[in-house]
Amino acid sequence: MSREPPVSIPFREYRFSRVLKRPASASGMLEYRADGVLVRDVELPYRERTLVSGEGVILQREGRAERRFPLERAPQLRVLLEGFRALLDGRLSTLRNDFTVRLDEAGRGWTITLTPLDATLARRLTALRIDGTGDQPTCLEIAMPDGASYTLLGPTPRVRDVPTRAELEATCRTPLAAP
Repeated sequence: MSREPPVSIPFREYRFSRVLKRPASASGMLEYRADGVLVRDVELPYRERTLVSGEGVILQREGRAERRFPLERAPQLRVLLEGFRALLDGRLSTLRNDFTVRLDEAGRGWTITLTPLDATLARRLTALRIDGTGDQPTCLEIAMPDGASYTLLGPTPRVRDVPTRAELEATCRTPLAAP
């Protein structure tokens, strides 16, 4: 998955939670810039830009005041940021500082599962799973005790307007199941 920045990819995200009757969804573009900043540009259902750097997070939502907060207030976000950077930079040793790393492969399909080592982080994040084919990630799953999010990466596969969790899991696992 190692990439030379800048790298960008379209995404479609679905978030499931016990407090939601139906999943929340958003779509837009994810970017990993040469300066190490992760950018999440949401285009639908609203316009929002989130920039995550080593220092903090900047949230810019159309029609609202810009919000900023340091990563010290969200140490789990710092670990996730460093995990994504390590994945994109191809630094397995860095990932192993914070996660148990498991790779499953079948044909051209693969799955990387990251399980947090830190107990505080593990209370908020059960696992991070990246599915892909060849050198392309196709799905990012973030499993949490109270729900999950599924982010389809690249040209979005056809899914119902409001897919179930099972449908998204099947969509994400398709590359590993393919011969």
